[in-house]
Parts: sequence; C-alpha cells; structure tokens
Amino acid sequence: MMKRRIRQMLHCRVRRVLVVLLSGLAVAVLAKTFLSVNQLLGVNNYRFFQFDQSGTLRGQDLIDYIASNLLVEYVKPDGDDVFIALTNNGTMEIPGENWSLFFNHADGFSDVARRRWKVIEKSRVVMRHHNAWFFSLEPLMTDSGNASFTPLKPNQTIIVHESPGLKSKSYTFPNWYVSGPGLEPKILLSTYRKRPHTDFYLEKWSANDRYNRNNVINIKRPAKSVIPTPLHLKKLDDKMKVDKNWRVAYNRDFQTEGKFLAAKLRILAVEDIGLTEPLLKTIHLAVEHLGSDFAQFSRSKRLQVDEGYKLKVAANTIRICGMTSHGIFNGIQSLLSLLENHEEEDTLPLIEILDAPRFSYRGLMYDAARNFVDKDEILTTISLMAMYKLNKLHLHLTDDQGWRIEIPMLPELTEIGARRGHDLNEERSLLPYFGFGPMQDPKKRQYYSVDDYKEILRHAAIHHVEVIPEIDMPAHAHAAVQSMRMRYFRIKQQQQQQQQGGSVEEDGAESKFLLHDFNDTSWYLGVNEQMDTVMNPCMESTYTFVKEIVRSLVSIHQDVQTLKTLHVGGDEVPRGALVKSPVCNALTKRMPELTGNLKLYFMKRIISIVNEFEVRVQTWEDGLGRSGDAAFNASEWRNAAGITVNAWELTDAAYNFANKGFQVVLTHAHRLYLDHPYEPDGEENGLYWATRYIDSRYIFQFAFSADLGSRMNSTFSLSEGCRVLGLKHCNGLQSPENIIGMQASLWGEMIQSNDAFEYMLCPRLLAFAERAWHLADWETASSEKEMRDGREEDWTEFAKALGHKELRRLERLGIRYRLPVPGFRIAENSVVEMNSEFPGSLLQYSRDGGKTWNTYTEGNPLEISGNLSFSVASYDLQRRSRIIDLASH
Repeated sequence: MMKRRIRQMLHCRVRRVLVVLLSGLAVAVLAKTFLSVNQLLGVNNYRFFQFDQSGTLRGQDLIDYIASNLLVEYVKPDGDDVFIALTNNGTMEIPGENWSLFFNHADGFSDVARRRWKVIEKSRVVMRHHNAWFFSLEPLMTDSGNASFTPLKPNQTIIVHESPGLKSKSYTFPNWYVSGPGLEPKILLSTYRKRPHTDFYLEKWSANDRYNRNNVINIKRPAKSVIPTPLHLKKLDDKMKVDKNWRVAYNRDFQTEGKFLAAKLRILAVEDIGLTEPLLKTIHLAVEHLGSDFAQFSRSKRLQVDEGYKLKVAANTIRICGMTSHGIFNGIQSLLSLLENHEEEDTLPLIEILDAPRFSYRGLMYDAARNFVDKDEILTTISLMAMYKLNKLHLHLTDDQGWRIEIPMLPELTEIGARRGHDLNEERSLLPYFGFGPMQDPKKRQYYSVDDYKEILRHAAIHHVEVIPEIDMPAHAHAAVQSMRMRYFRIKQQQQQQQQGGSVEEDGAESKFLLHDFNDTSWYLGVNEQMDTVMNPCMESTYTFVKEIVRSLVSIHQDVQTLKTLHVGGDEVPRGALVKSPVCNALTKRMPELTGNLKLYFMKRIISIVNEFEVRVQTWEDGLGRSGDAAFNASEWRNAAGITVNAWELTDAAYNFANKGFQVVLTHAHRLYLDHPYEPDGEENGLYWATRYIDSRYIFQFAFSADLGSRMNSTFSLSEGCRVLGLKHCNGLQSPENIIGMQASLWGEMIQSNDAFEYMLCPRLLAFAERAWHLADWETASSEKEMRDGREEDWTEFAKALGHKELRRLERLGIRYRLPVPGFRIAENSVVEMNSEFPGSLLQYSRDGGKTWNTYTEGNPLEISGNLSFSVASYDLQRRSRIIDLASH
C-alpha cells in the first residue's frame, strides 16, 4: 500500500515539473516522453531524457534509449537473402547521427571486410569492418556533415540490405552494443547474453530422419562394461561388493596411484610389504611384465604396452598389474568404471581384463585463446580425459583474439592481450571479439596466472595427462603483436618523461620484443577476416620474444610437469603479409634464397630455439608446408623424427608426412573438429566450414588402421582404401609406425560459457576416446561389407553403453553434456513412437506445450492428442534437450 502511494506521489510531481517546463512545440513531445518515464519508473530507473533545441535525443540519453529500445533481428523479406532488421520499439525517434552499433558476425560481410567500409545506399547506413568478425553500423552522413539517414520513428523498421549469408544461429553473436563519441557504450537489451532472433537456416533433419538414424535395439543394459573397449575381457557370472572395509596396497612405485584410488573409494591405502599371498579385501597394485600376455591377443604389433594393464577381480581380492605407473592408472580407471553401476552400486562382476592402447598419443585440444574457460573447467576436463584414458591436453593459449598465459617478464601480453572492450584502437584491450560485449568485468581474469597454470599441471600429472601448450606463430598472433606494440609505446613514453628531467640515452628496451615493422604497409586479411595477424620473421626482436616465451614456459613447468613438447602453430599465414615490409625486403635482398620462403626461414629458427631448451616441437601440418611445397620435403628438416605434425586437412598430408619421417597425429577437421554442430540444424551451435555436422556416431566410425594402410594394395585397391580412410588423395602409407595417435579439437569461436564448452565436448569425446584407444575388429576387415556390418553392430553396443551408464557418469562429474534430441515417427496406426541416439536415455513427452512432462516407455506408443512435444531429460531431471513439437514436424 505504501509503495503504491509513493508511486502515485512521484507521478504527480513528474507531471507538475513537465507541465511547467514544457510549452509550445515541447508539449507535442510530452506524450512520448511521459510514456517512457512511466516505463522507466516500472523498473525503478526514473530520470528525464535530455533533448537538443529541436526536441531530439542527444548525448548519453540517446545511447541509453537505443540500448533499451532497439530490436535486432535477422529477417528474410523476400527471395533467399537474409538481412539485419533494426526496429525502434520505443516511443521516440532515433536520430540520424551521433551513434554507432557494434556487433560480431561469423563468415559474413566479407565484401565489407575487404573494402574496410561500405555505404549501403538503400538503407542509408555505413557498415565498417574493424577487425576479424567485428563490425559496426552507423547512420550515413552527407559530404557536408549533415544526416542522410532518415530518423527511425517509433515502431518503424529498417532493413540493412547487405546479406551475411546466414547458415545457423551460431553465426550470429550476442551483446550487440551502441556507443557514440565520448559516450559510455551500452549493450542492446534485445541481445543481452543472447543472439538476435532468426530462424532462417539451411535444410535440417526431420524428426523422422532422426528416428531412422537412431534405430537400434534397446537391450535395457550396458552392452560394454568399460569405455573405451578393452583389448580382452572375460566376465564370470558371480559378483562381489567393495565396501569400506577394503583397502589399497600399492607397490612403492605406485604410491600416487594408490592414494588416488583410495581417495576415490574412501578407503585406506598402505604400502605393499611384499607378502607372497594376496590379502583379503585388498586391491593390490603391482609391477608385472605383460609383454607375453599381450602377444596372444594383439591384432596389432603397435600396442603401447607401457600403458597397458591387467585387472583381475576375484571373490575377495582385486589385482591391477602394469609395467608403469601410467598402466596402473589406466587399470584403476577401468576398475572405477566397473564400480559405477547405477543399478548395483559398488558391486563388481568377477572379471579379467587385459588392455593396452593402440596409440601413444590420445589428445584433446581446446582453444582458450578465442574464448576463455577458467581453471576449474580445465581441471574438470582433465579428470574427464583420465576417465576415458586420454593422455594429451593440447592447450591453444594464444591466437589473434587473445593471449591466455601469464608471462611475468612481459605483463602487457595479459594486460592487453587477455582483455577485451570498447577500445577501437586497442590501446588498453583488444576489440570485443565473438560477442564479448563492450566491458570486461575486472573481477573476472581472462587468463591463467602462473599459479593457475601450475595447478593445472599438478592435476594433469596426477591424472597422467601431458599438457602441451601452444603459442601460435607466426600467424594467428595479433594479440601478441598488438601487446608488444603497446609495450613499445609505453616504454617510449617513459623515456620521454625521463628526458624532460635530463639527458637519458635510449637503450633499445622499447624495441627488444617488438613483433611489427612500423614501416610495413602490407594489407591482407587472414582467417576470420583478421588483419595485423603475423609476427615479422625478419626482425631479430621477434626471436628474442620467442626465446623469452619458451624460457618462461620451461621455468613454469619445471618441478611440476616437465615441458616435453611445445606446439608452435605455424598455420594459415595469409597471402600478402610482409610483402611491403622494408625489413623483410632488406633481408631477402641480402639472402635472395629467402624470397617466397620467409615462413620456412621462421619455422627453422623457431624449431632451433625450442630445441635449445631440450623441448620437442609440434606444429599444424601447414606449419611445415603443404603437399608439393618445398617445406614439405623432409630433407629441409634436420630432425623430422623430432617434429610432431597435426594433420588436419582432408588431403594425403598425413600419409606424406609419416612417409617422410615425421611423427603424425590424425586431427582431421571433417571428423574430429568438435566446433562443428552435432546435427544439421540451425539451432545447433557450431561452424560448418569442414563438414555439415559431426555427431558421436560419425566420430565413432572414423576408420584408420595403420595395418590396413600398409597392406592396402594387397587387400583393397588404392582408391577403395583411400575412400574407407576418408582421404581425397592417397599415395599409400609406407611408414605406419609414424602415425602415433589421434586428437579431437575444440576451437573456441562459438564457446561463450563453460556450459557451451561442455555441450560441444560431450558426449562426442567418448566416441573419440573409443577410437583413439581401441582397434576394433571391423577396422581390419577383409572386405568393405564386413567392415560396414561390424561397424554398425559395434556402434549399437557403444550407444547402449552411453545411454545406460556413461552419461550418468558424466552427470556425477557435473558435466553438462548435450542431451540428444529425440526422434519420433507416426506409425501406420496413427500413434507416435519415440527413440534416442543413446538407448537408455530418459525420453519424455508433454501434452500441454511443455508445462508438464511424462516419461515415455519403449513399446508403448503415444496416441495423438493434445499439444504433443518431445524431449530427452537428464537423469536428475534438471535439464532437457531441445524440445520438438509434433505440429512443427
């Protein structure tokens, strides 16, 4: 009652003030203004807008009004083109000057990016490209400085007639914002933490398509006891229970692993005193040479037996044997998997497992540079990797849009390179790429401090995961280039201030780590329309910078987890870079053999620097050159075997590098890039450049067998083998031993939260872990039909394991994995049948538009009545998949 009275009094006072102040023409504005005041009062944000003499909004009030009232949508007014639509949802005009609208858009407006700016005559606006996917719109002005843009009246919409070629909602970004000269930028409420509305996409799966794809038999129990599938497993009918009276007895070499297991089971851990007879109710961790054990089961001579283990569960004792602590740890993970049975908790089948991986490198790459995920998320990811026996975490720490690792000697790298905001000259921060918004919360650090990174290393060491940091160069380096540019200006300014008090000689400190030639007038666009992306390989200061980075990383890793490998990037150097650099022109004049080979020159010097610290080099395949390039010849490299190559393109590069002596990690974009959507649907997050979709099944079916590759000519024709292996061109694999592993890669452009990170990662990561660890029988089949049939049967068993067990394990770990969208079909008798990609998932339906949900029972189809909707719920009922309506399908 009192609140209502105060509101009435405030309304009266507002009216009195307005009546006294406004007259004549101003009275005409009163109605519009008063409506807005009432709206503002409703959200406890009351104040007057300011107007100029013509009654037009101005200054910060104009910015605030636009932020509150401008609606952004993507529309399709006619034909096939999609355009941006701007609607004034307020009660006042938006004038034709003194504001700019800033936004990000992926792989669109490339014509604008090439021109740097473009007048869109039909809309009377100017679109500008600032850098990468960051653009702005502003009202068009005449040459005389007058507004050419017609003011946007209340409830009026203008169409920006420049089509971005929209493929999915993820190509748009949240947090569009408005600003003006000297004014505080404000995010549009219509895009705050959400993408602009759009529903115009490419073709997508129907519910019936999804149903047919999901069509496997649900046997209502886990088909596989352990994921990834062990080499050999023998299960007996009997069971036993592990309770709190058990203990872990470990060989002294396995103390860390013994304490890890004991902490997981909340039981006692003791050092094994070497009794000849095993103790009852004890889990023994022991050393045992397993070479002869593996010989009788191996289908491949390349098993990594040092990571192998033997697990035996008997009536009152459990024994895990291995040759190394890593092998013991892998056996522990299998034991923990067997214990996580939601139907009979802590109950184990009597079982024998002999197991070892096919590849020594089973990796995951995350791009923390584009969009940062915090330390705790990385720690959780390491635990997840260990559960499924992945052993390499490749952290992409630097790129054009961010530098994410603290280097104490060069604080500018994180003071500028790890910050984003409305700073168009990038003097204090980088631009707000990927929908970041105009301001960064100062309480949220967007990089890993030295202490953070060491904690990541400690956690990784306990879980037998090697951390491989990546410092991407010479391209993808804008964050570093700009940070060192601002360091130069900061030191220059300090020197000038010192000189004012007396003579101070310049010692070259300002240029010591400089990465850019100030006289270079080269203009180019790199990946994502990025400008200023390349370190200059012709400046000695570039190598001084690299040496300091390597030295710092070696020091940070020391005594925690020794830095064994440094990834140096090397990929995607754009055409046109450095062509007008006087420093490079002078170098090539002195050394003509470097003309056209500056990247080769750079990479050789970088590899030499890294090797000086006794660290191995890893690089993307185009870091050494593409097939046919001079750099591709192994004779250019003194130690090809000392270089690991991530082969990512759909070419014959993987085979060619392996045949020439390089160590190769299969990282194929069309199969293993997790930044692509799960299915071809515009509502799914992800990019489309390598393929239309990558789901768990598609990854699971990735067939690479080094054994198959080496005998391709005798069993398959060359063309058949290349097709089976997913290669466009193939010269045959003569050195299968040089294919050392596989890597899944999650690039970060579309990852705007920890939830989005986990969504894109899981459950696909489990399918990847299966292929990286386990060589399936169907991969070495003698015919394509045998391969296809075996693969489908294996997928069915794997999908059941996920639906009945593994997804529950992810929930216990707190992973917000993607819930599969259900399929459904209308059967002949006009009833609805549902299914899921993973049998055992919690299928649900609603008849009231999603207000209440019921669980679907397989074999009991639904009658068509009410407003039927379908989804898959998490087992704890806290989340659900995208909802599919019957009416829309």
